[in-house]
Amino acid sequence: MNKYIIFILLTALTFVVGSCTTDGSDEPTPEQPKTPEYLMPGSDARPDWKFSDNGRYELRMSIQVELGDTLAAYQNSQDLICATIGGEVRAVAQPNETGGTVYYPLIIFDNETGRTVSLSYYCDQLHRIYTITNWAVFDASAAPTGNSRIYRPKFTVGN
Repeated sequence: MNKYIIFILLTALTFVVGSCTTDGSDEPTPEQPKTPEYLMPGSDARPDWKFSDNGRYELRMSIQVELGDTLAAYQNSQDLICATIGGEVRAVAQPNETGGTVYYPLIIFDNETGRTVSLSYYCDQLHRIYTITNWAVFDASAAPTGNSRIYRPKFTVGN
C-alpha cells in the first residue's frame, strides 16, 4: 500500500511542477498597454452649447477644424465643438463629412481682433468634454483652413 501512496504523491507532485513551468522563456510576458485615463469613458452629459449672433458682433472668423489626435477614432454624429471668447460661447458646430474627412465648420464672432479663443470638444462616445484654453487668437482675416491645410487641435496633448 505504501507503493500506491508514493505513486499518487509522485503523480501529484509531477502535476504541480508541470503546471508551474513557463514556456521555457525567461522573458516576462508583455503587458497589454493601459488605456490612458483621458480615453476612458467619463460621465459628462451632452452640453447645451448655444450661440446666437443677434447682430451684436461685427467680425467673423470662419474656420474648419479636424480632430488632430487619438480622439478622431471616437467621433460620431452627436459630437460638438464649441469656441469661446472670454468665457462666452461664440460658435458651436456638429461634425460634417466630405470625402471621408470629418470636420467641424466654425464661424466665430467677436468685435475685436486679437482676443483669445478657447476650444472645447464634446465626445459623445466617451461622454467627455475636452478643452484647450488659449487655443488661438481671433483674427477675422485668418484662412478658413489655416496655414497648413486645416486646423487640427490636439485635445489630449499633455494628458
